[in-house]
Amino acid sequence: MTEKSESLRRGSAWMIAGRFTALIFQAVYFVLMGRVLGSREYGAFIGVVALVAVLTQFSSLGMEMVMLRDVSRDRARFAAAWGAALRMAAGGFILLLLIALAFGHIFLSPGLRLLIPWVAVSDGLFGKAAQLAGRAFQSVGQMRVMAQLTAAMNAGRAALAVVLFAWVRWYGGRADALTWAHIYWIAPLLVGGIACALVTARLGRPRWQPLRWRDWSEGFSFSLSNSSISLYNDIDKTFLVSFGQTFAAGIYSAAYRVADVASAPLYSVYAAATPRLFRAGSQGVEQAHALSRRILWRMALYGIAAAAALFFGAPLIPLAFGPSFAESVPALRWLCLLPLLRVLHYAWGTTITASASQWNRTATQIAAAALNLALCAWMIPRWSWQGAAWASLLTDGSLAAMSWAVLWKIRNMRRSGLQPATLTPQRPVGG
Repeated sequence: MTEKSESLRRGSAWMIAGRFTALIFQAVYFVLMGRVLGSREYGAFIGVVALVAVLTQFSSLGMEMVMLRDVSRDRARFAAAWGAALRMAAGGFILLLLIALAFGHIFLSPGLRLLIPWVAVSDGLFGKAAQLAGRAFQSVGQMRVMAQLTAAMNAGRAALAVVLFAWVRWYGGRADALTWAHIYWIAPLLVGGIACALVTARLGRPRWQPLRWRDWSEGFSFSLSNSSISLYNDIDKTFLVSFGQTFAAGIYSAAYRVADVASAPLYSVYAAATPRLFRAGSQGVEQAHALSRRILWRMALYGIAAAAALFFGAPLIPLAFGPSFAESVPALRWLCLLPLLRVLHYAWGTTITASASQWNRTATQIAAAALNLALCAWMIPRWSWQGAAWASLLTDGSLAAMSWAVLWKIRNMRRSGLQPATLTPQRPVGG
């Protein structure tokens, strides 16, 4: 069945509506977990989640992004691309779990290591299945279904949080990070299983065939890219936990999550625009840049407004999460510029991905991840969460600058008649 792609405006509207709905459930989830666990246990849990998140990006070797790229350009490639994504995710999970356990043994306390298998199953297996399904629907322009999957995941976790909150509040139960980890996987299991069944029913069955070297290379590049993003976004929480600063990890994580919520509309707009940017990028970097620039001007205004709202609205955090999160107020004010910085590197980075080899963007993200690791190792032992906040701001600012420089270089090369590597494969995945 041929699916008619939705317009960018309609796709963006669906993504924003889905994200807004998801954010409501996410707010319920965060608030209840903050009140049930308190800042220390909440920080401990988030520190483990951050470690697993970095490794999870490698479990499918980036095949979901290869699928998005290829199917956006040629719908006939779907079956092979969907098969490749599923096969890599299933095999990669085993490796993910083993590496996560090894890193946990080195960097985490014995109590926190118990969380790793539960979080890995939740985010690295079932959560990854839901993500693959979302990318599949995104690749054929069905932003509505992708948005619904995002909302469903957060709704499921919010429902679990309500159950745990009720058990603690009205039945006298006691909950810690491990208690939450024991039920954390249920929502991803349900959403991931249903999502993959929907993809097969609506878009077609997977086809199993060998991958070309080009797909391995580009997929690995996407994995490095996504892992770098996860690393410079979240590894600071793992650093805080590994240094025994679980309270600091808790108050900083709460502030960072609020900044992430404020950045969600940016992601929604660029997620809706990605298939169109890939099509424009196949014609040349200037076409992709022109489309991205139009989006950038609108999103920059949002970034400024979001920064102001975070700064002045920060005192609301302890009212929502509880008094143990009072120090999240200054933390959020430190982080209020993150949405504006992300407007810049989302715009320029997405243009690079759509119009040239993903390795160009991946190089900037690896550099940003390395910078973040160095800054966290230096600043966090000295200045705790303030050091983590400085590391985040410097990393996102540097990534924006590097993305602009790489895009400027690619455009100049194209004008000079030099052709940087492009993403325009003519054969289907596995062909």
